[in-house]
Amino acid sequence: MTVCAICEHLALPPQAATGTVGLLTAATDMHRRAIDRLGWAGTEQHIVVPACPEHVVDVYRGRIPGMRMAWRLATEPVPGSHRDPVAASASRV
Repeated sequence: MTVCAICEHLALPPQAATGTVGLLTAATDMHRRAIDRLGWAGTEQHIVVPACPEHVVDVYRGRIPGMRMAWRLATEPVPGSHRDPVAASASRV
């Protein structure tokens, strides 16, 4: 069972991670838990960590200090792709 990295970071009882989430964070303990590292934005690193559904929602809603949701959009078109990333978004914002 893969454990949620955010549960561990917050010293909560470990929950099973059902997927991953991209984060921007300066928390070095989270950097150590990363399964992928996508670059730096100032002092924050864009990382991918295993996460439980509850903490994915908490990060998305800004409930966890020092962490925010991170997305990386392609800067070059993907060969064979004609999708507009904005039009493909499920977000109502």
